[in-house]
Amino acid sequence: MAAIGRTDVLRCDALFISDLHLGSNQCEAGHLAAFLGCIRPRELFLVGDIIDLQAIRFNAHVDESFLTGLIDDLMTGKGEGLLDDRRLKRQNLLRTSHREVLNGLRDLLRAGTRITYIPGNHDAYLRRYAGYDTGGLAIRREAVYTTATGQRLLVRHGDEYDGLVHLHGHLAGALAHLQEHYSGWVNGVLGLLDGRRHVGDDAGRSAELILQSAVDLLARHREWPIPVSRGLSSSGGFSLAFALESALKGRTGHDRLIKRRIVRHLQREGPAAPALDGLINGHTHIPEATALALPTPTGGNGNQGPCHISYYNTGSWARSQRRLGRTGLVVAENGTIGMVRFDRRQGIEPFQPPRFPFNTYPMRPCPGCGQGVVDLEGG
Repeated sequence: MAAIGRTDVLRCDALFISDLHLGSNQCEAGHLAAFLGCIRPRELFLVGDIIDLQAIRFNAHVDESFLTGLIDDLMTGKGEGLLDDRRLKRQNLLRTSHREVLNGLRDLLRAGTRITYIPGNHDAYLRRYAGYDTGGLAIRREAVYTTATGQRLLVRHGDEYDGLVHLHGHLAGALAHLQEHYSGWVNGVLGLLDGRRHVGDDAGRSAELILQSAVDLLARHREWPIPVSRGLSSSGGFSLAFALESALKGRTGHDRLIKRRIVRHLQREGPAAPALDGLINGHTHIPEATALALPTPTGGNGNQGPCHISYYNTGSWARSQRRLGRTGLVVAENGTIGMVRFDRRQGIEPFQPPRFPFNTYPMRPCPGCGQGVVDLEGG
């Protein structure tokens, strides 16, 4: 299927990307900077782990107080704050390709895109600046995005639902340090084997057709026949962090626990405000679109809110499984939702995420609408 090259720009109402991990050896910054030059959203949501403060400390050999002090200076100064890379360049905290991503974000801001930054666990220090809003750039702990069709989607990074992050913080830090050393070595090897690649000048199919294809693929995601094991293991790449994470989380039923917390959270939010139809997260680095059953149907009569919850994960821009990375969730101007993936050689392409990342779940018809939904309580 043809993709969007440099001569065609994908325009959409909203774009959601997460887990860029700028400053980390895992960040695929070259691809990301090229992607930002090919897309023009009205709103851009950065769904956490955008600037990897932990990795910057490891790689730039600076202590935490130095880094948090620099952030305070950037955030309390005038101008574009965190997207102004001059001080970062002066302190040699980010390599050139990573600063090009900041420049790409700044270009979108100047072109009129409104950017909402929702910090994650790797840039959690920025959560103290929740409420910051100037020049089209806002920082929030969470946000609610409403599509043109009226769907209300809660946007959070997702670490809030992850008990392992909070219970095993020191272990996670040690694994992150190990991954930085491993990724640095891998980058050196790949740099010797791999030359720079560019998107072709031929735009292929139009941006509108690519966006419609992305929407159509995601709408049919429950019928995708590729098993989970093939979807995750046939990617042609290896990630130490992903392998360790998969082994740990697959044994603990971690993904099921996270989704149960998500459902409970959205149910609690419903009575106090207009019902939420779903959630957009990052954090797991695995792109996903899943319809989650509610334990007690609330929407069967059509008056009490949605009958099931739509869960979306934006994936990541950190090097992991190659066929699952460099993804983003897009919302067309008419409110339909799709997912795209970027490749430097191919450009922007429609993307079909695997159904369930770490577990297989039983399915049952939704009592409200009959659609197949994941039963988190069964099996």
